[in-house]
Amino acid sequence: MTSNVDHFKCDVRRFDTIDLDIKKINDTIKPLSLKLKELKSTKNELQGKICRFMETNEIAECQLANGALLYKQTKNVVPLSKNTVKENILQFLKDNIDTDEYKKASVDLKADMIFNYVYENREYSEKKSLKRV
Repeated sequence: MTSNVDHFKCDVRRFDTIDLDIKKINDTIKPLSLKLKELKSTKNELQGKICRFMETNEIAECQLANGALLYKQTKNVVPLSKNTVKENILQFLKDNIDTDEYKKASVDLKADMIFNYVYENREYSEKKSLKRV
């Protein structure tokens, strides 16, 4: 029984020591993480301004003391959601339900027509960014 109590006391002391170490480390890291968050926010604001200027003035590259900043513009397909698919199907049917081509089409061809309409009418998003090289 005494052995169990000694192990318990030892575990409690270890727990206390570890808990205090974690608290010290968190107290050290917290100001740095707040500063990091602030710096990232400022960087994002500046990136937006720089991208707009580079786009407006058709500048592709900006030389730095150590390397360069490249202006990149990427176009990505927005993933289809249930709502988007439904809206596209409804729009297709509104536009095509009374057409001779749709009325005369087989079930397979109608399915292909709807699929192609949904696929071709997806939304795109443009992302502008800076890349350091």
